Amino acid sequence: MTMLVLALGLLWAALALHDTIAVRRLPRLPGASPDPDGGRPRVYALCAVRDDRDDALAVATSLLGQQGVTLRVTAADDRSADGTGAALAALAAREPRLRVRTVRELPDGWLGKPHALHVGTADVAAPWLLFVDGDTRLSADAVARAIAAAEATGADHVCLLPAHRDTTWLGRACLLAFHLTVQRRVAQANARTQRGYLGTGAFTLVRAAAYRAVGGHAALRFEVLEDVMLGGLLYRAGFRTRLWLADDAFSISWGRTPADLVRVVRKNMFAVLRYRTGLAAFAIAVAAALPLGSLLAPMWAGPVGWWPCAAYLATGVAGALLARRMGWEASAGLATPVTRLLLAYALLVSTATTLAQRGVVWRGTRYALADLRRQMAR
Repeated sequence: MTMLVLALGLLWAALALHDTIAVRRLPRLPGASPDPDGGRPRVYALCAVRDDRDDALAVATSLLGQQGVTLRVTAADDRSADGTGAALAALAAREPRLRVRTVRELPDGWLGKPHALHVGTADVAAPWLLFVDGDTRLSADAVARAIAAAEATGADHVCLLPAHRDTTWLGRACLLAFHLTVQRRVAQANARTQRGYLGTGAFTLVRAAAYRAVGGHAALRFEVLEDVMLGGLLYRAGFRTRLWLADDAFSISWGRTPADLVRVVRKNMFAVLRYRTGLAAFAIAVAAALPLGSLLAPMWAGPVGWWPCAAYLATGVAGALLARRMGWEASAGLATPVTRLLLAYALLVSTATTLAQRGVVWRGTRYALADLRRQMAR
């Protein structure tokens, strides 16, 4: 028993040290350096929207306001029924850099968002492609800074880690637990020799040649995690990914409360485990039992139990450091040893919901679990 308790404490101490180092090394998006030749990079921005008129107009306006780049925008209206397409068309009539592509029917063998983005990129000619979501908001220099950082580091694929708008304190504490888990993938992708991959659908910048080389969204046609798996395809093909903390350059609006975070990731977390039920059950058990067992160790292991309890609580140091880097109060980060339990619950909800529905409901369409398993990107 004593050896088990000591091992548990060592596990958390190692994790606390690893996460603290990863957060300290997380690079911040640098400011754009002026091009001595006065060049303006050409980039095509694409956004797939559905029944979200206000966000669609806001993200289009945010993109059209970019400075330091020659930018055009395609908004792919994915079967909207609330006037989103008409509102975008009215904006496009006043702004020639905006084009609206309308998807009226979803072909067999496609998920809605990958298909809409595939349609949007069909005849685009620019060295850079930028994919964003409807809730993306960008500073006026965000795209120029991201391209400059990519060129300086030789990156083919750039993702920005966002700031979050309108969050509650408890929402921030839960988001920080989520981001700490993501930091391990960030560190792998940003390593000198890249050891892993990641993607963020709200801001994905990719060289058009690399995107075409891996098959674009046609290779992701039935993939719920199309943003992450695009990073996977690029990584396997030898293209370089870099991730930066966006700071004031890029923000999104999700995960504002714990309930909102669970709702947002409900369709995704089981997909992260590639719909493997046994693996999901194991992950849920471990993600719940280890933290709870550590917190309650003084009750079941006696005085020696304070060692894993203290080591587990020390993982909040990395949370506090990440909170300060994201402009939030350190107290929200110190709460992450408790809020980390929400991730186990979110995975449980995602798995149970997908199994109960025998599939995923996304953008008003149900996709069968058997089809998702059979056609997901490999």
